[in-house]
Amino acid sequence: MMEPAPLLLGIGAQKSATSWVHAVLGAHPDIAPSRPKEVDFYSYYFDRGYAWYDRHFEPRAGQTRFEVSPSYLHDPRAARRARAHRPDTRVIALLRDPVERAFSNHLHEVIKGHIPPVPFAEGLANNPAYVEQGFYARHLIRWMDAFPRGQICVLLAEEIAAEPLKAARRVYEFAGIAPDYLPPALHERRNESDRAAVPLLRSVLRAGGDAMRRGGLEPVLSRAKALGPVRALLKANSVDMRQEVPPMDAVSRARLDALFRDDLAQLARLLSRDSFPWGAWERQFGASETA
Repeated sequence: MMEPAPLLLGIGAQKSATSWVHAVLGAHPDIAPSRPKEVDFYSYYFDRGYAWYDRHFEPRAGQTRFEVSPSYLHDPRAARRARAHRPDTRVIALLRDPVERAFSNHLHEVIKGHIPPVPFAEGLANNPAYVEQGFYARHLIRWMDAFPRGQICVLLAEEIAAEPLKAARRVYEFAGIAPDYLPPALHERRNESDRAAVPLLRSVLRAGGDAMRRGGLEPVLSRAKALGPVRALLKANSVDMRQEVPPMDAVSRARLDALFRDDLAQLARLLSRDSFPWGAWERQFGASETA
């Protein structure tokens, strides 16, 4: 039986540029992305077996398999399961200001219809996952215990937004694929704070766009999206959730800052960093203080 192609995992955190990394890697000719994007095998569906997992990929010769499942970062079983399955797996961890991530998590729950558009403080009191998923050091340690440090790449969503080309090349180099490829979705960012007025319309449009990208028709897609009628349709179908959900209140922000303080200090030591480009870091440690 032929050995499956090499495996590259994106492990989250949720709401931390995982869609961007999936688009940038999934477009590369040396990558075979999973269908769907989030397989959640090592977290939720491990009992379905390795063969079930392998069926989510269709790699050609020389390609590396790739999937992104944000559940892997915070699931306590995922790292050792991934290690037992494929010890040569390479892992990409994506992190973001944990306080802003928590608020984005809240918007996501509202957009998905899981909760009504209540204030953040109410959502925070109701859903402990807003906080739990932001303890990055606690979660990363499990992966660093399971895999050699050279098999783990940690990226910050804020640094991706600031220098997307540099981030894309770093990801490609880490994956061991041609680093000079220019991905069509390099500067594309999906608005995390809006919902579709007509969800089916957005789903159809996104599915069509993804199919065009896979078919190498990104230039055609870009021209189509620039047309006045198409822009008007996309705008009309977008509802800004920040008009429906109030901004984070100061009490909740201070509470989250205090909750994440120790984990942030540990994360800095873990990654050998002096600081992070995060408001949560600046408010706790200041620009000149190191962990």
